[in-house]
Amino acid sequence: MKMKNRVMAAFVTFGRRVRSASRNLWTRVLLISVLCLLAVLIAKVLGDFIPDGFAEIVGAESVTELLTIIANAMLAVTTFSLSVMVTIHRAVAGQWTPRAHQMLLRDTPTQTVLATFIGAYIYALASLILLSTPFFGEAEIVVLFGVTLAVIALIVAMIVRWIMHLQTWGSLEQTATAIETAAETAFRELADRPCQGANPLTPDTVIPAGAVDLLARDTGYVQAVLFEKVSADAEEERAQVYFLAPIGRFVHRGDVIGHMAGGSDGLARKIGTWITIGPSRTPDQDPRFCLIMLSEVGSKALSAGINDPGTAIDVIGRIARLIEGYSPEVDRDHTPDYSNLWAPVLDPVDLVQEPLAPLARDGAAQVEVQIVLQKRLAGLARHAPPAIADAARVLAKDALAQANAAIPGEGDRKRLAATMVSLSEIRE
Repeated sequence: MKMKNRVMAAFVTFGRRVRSASRNLWTRVLLISVLCLLAVLIAKVLGDFIPDGFAEIVGAESVTELLTIIANAMLAVTTFSLSVMVTIHRAVAGQWTPRAHQMLLRDTPTQTVLATFIGAYIYALASLILLSTPFFGEAEIVVLFGVTLAVIALIVAMIVRWIMHLQTWGSLEQTATAIETAAETAFRELADRPCQGANPLTPDTVIPAGAVDLLARDTGYVQAVLFEKVSADAEEERAQVYFLAPIGRFVHRGDVIGHMAGGSDGLARKIGTWITIGPSRTPDQDPRFCLIMLSEVGSKALSAGINDPGTAIDVIGRIARLIEGYSPEVDRDHTPDYSNLWAPVLDPVDLVQEPLAPLARDGAAQVEVQIVLQKRLAGLARHAPPAIADAARVLAKDALAQANAAIPGEGDRKRLAATMVSLSEIRE
């Protein structure tokens, strides 16, 4: 049983690391470069299958010219694309929120296009070098010509894709959608595996007497926890682990972030290696961070320099949609994946207050923002799980008080009062 859990833990960790590596540009560059180099070798292998006479159709000089064009063009296009990428990253950080930079770095179309350009450059360079040697015969040059045409077709397709992607990349719609998609993924994983597969840590959870404190190894944000590794290691020593610090919390070196009942000092140190603490939050296991990023986009739009209440209204709708579908309550019949681990559930008050309270404050004097905010909070009060609904009612009261104090015109205050949706439900 222990060996099975160890194998499963290794498999889950490997899948997690592969998914994390796939979001990096260098991974795609390496993969496509390897494929392009394999194409060169395939040309060498398939040369034996070319019938006599075909070698006269394509000369080495035409292949060399094509490869030279590819090498020169890809070097220039890659340099230009990188400059465009840096410009868009800076524009998004300045116009929306610096935290959105993480979403742009994970942009799949951009990474694929850049990796294709670099891979094609490596392919052309390697082919030109080999053509200057006796590596290719006349029949193999025919295959190389065909492969080069396929690479050119791929380059054209990537250029078209890149141009179409640049039409929306870095815009509000694309940036907000990318953040929302990351939040949906994180919430979906929590819905499928509450508490990341551990038991829910609630106020009723009894931590055994004599449990050893688990201390933070660094100062920063709790970015991720490899629960599968912790569970497998704890099971070997029949220990139970209780995590106190949720993903996204800022901790200082030496802070108590959990307890361990049973096990040795070596196990406590080993568990610390499976807890990632870094200088910034990441969205993988932290949907609250995505909500905060959306909130920052809306708050930035409400600043005097931008004055774009429409963006704030759009963001409020996105946040409400994400919060409404999440239930912080774990079914009692749910069987955790890791029976020897306990982890906190997301605080429903934080889910509502962290993203929406700043928008209520920054848009307190704008009646159109307040009307939409009250409508969305009323919707949460009617349709969201009880804990989320209660938090929405509390925030609605606070937001209404702030709006009445900040809105200068009596007419706007009456308009807000007249358009309140289901205010009686919010006050329950």
